[in-house]
Amino acid sequence: MKKMLSHPLAVAVGECGLDFNRNFSTPEDQIHAFREQVKLAVELNMPLFVHEREAHNELVKVLDEAGAGSLPPIVVHCFTGTKVEAMEYIQRGYYIGFTGTICKKERGAPLREILPSIPLERVMVETDAPFMGFKKG
Repeated sequence: MKKMLSHPLAVAVGECGLDFNRNFSTPEDQIHAFREQVKLAVELNMPLFVHEREAHNELVKVLDEAGAGSLPPIVVHCFTGTKVEAMEYIQRGYYIGFTGTICKKERGAPLREILPSIPLERVMVETDAPFMGFKKG
């Protein structure tokens, strides 16, 4: 991965992170891999593009282990968490990414309630296409 990140078109480490909803890998394996990816981002001073789903506390713990002063910029992409989680990310100086889910009537309602609380300069708009498109419903 380090060699791939030396390519001139590589601009961030990721998408990486923790997803305890789908658990394609065990939480322990995910934490181990994420910890190594965070170390790589710190070493190379490259931003982290982070995916977190139902793993907020564990993700924050791994990032805290790296040391707040040494972390590069972080984007928590495709955010689907709570307002409390969003505000913790913002207090830490992270960016929050919202996908087309925010436009969905029911699934997007909680996200639309969170959005006004986030400083505009910390908001990222993304498609996460084709997975989180702007489908009806």
